Parts: sequence; structure tokens; C-alpha cells
Amino acid sequence: MNSGHHFLLVLAAFYLISSQLSAAAEENFLWVWHHVYITNDLPGDPSKTLMVHCQDKNKDLGIKYLSQKQVFRFKAQIDLFRKTLFFCNMQWNGKQAHIVSFYAKRDENRCRKHCMWSVREDGFYFSKGNSRWDREYRW
Repeated sequence: MNSGHHFLLVLAAFYLISSQLSAAAEENFLWVWHHVYITNDLPGDPSKTLMVHCQDKNKDLGIKYLSQKQVFRFKAQIDLFRKTLFFCNMQWNGKQAHIVSFYAKRDENRCRKHCMWSVREDGFYFSKGNSRWDREYRW
């Protein structure tokens, strides 16, 4: 086989693999992004902010201070082995809690592309983008 044919064969193989990976991503198999939203729904003095510090094993998203009704949003990319895990430390009014804000094996199907958290006085509520909110963590 001459080098021209070899090049075309490699190019065709690359095209087939990339198109299958693209289709797999669209079908929620590989390298899918999810959007995570954390909203400060805490009552009381608007000057008391919610401190949110989220990270995974590779990326620290930094410390954010959310006023009432303010939203912190980040993207979580599901890895090949479904081990993507983001956890957040939250502090407000002398209280502190740690939550798992995104875990691929738990969240990839339950919230599709949008995972929503509402931080309230009695805990942390989850919604998959509809009107139903379930408390998953307490302060």
C-alpha cells in the first residue's frame, strides 16, 4: 500500500471514530456536560451572604459569596468512567455544611443537563428543572 492510500485509510478511520464519539456524546454516553446551579434562597438580612466553595479532584472553582437570590453556576463534564464528582462547602450565619453537588453516577440521568440546588434555612434542596424540590441535605 502506498503512502497516499495509507493516509486516506487513517483519515477515514479518524472520521469514523470522531463521528461515533460525537454521536455518543449526543446520546449521553461520553464527555457530556451538565450545568449545576446553586441559588441562595436563604431568608433574613440581605447583607448576610452565602459562602460557596466548590471543587472536584482537579479543579477548584474558588470561593463565591452569594447574596439573596443570586445564583452560582458551573459546568461538570462527565468522564469516561462516570466518576465525575463535585463537592461544595457552604457557610451561612454561623452554619457550615458539605454537599455533593454533582456526582455522575447519581446525577447523569436524574437531572439530564441541568442540576439545580436551592440553599434554604433548613437545608439544601435539589430539583431536576421542574417545580418539585426535594431536601437532600440538612445544615
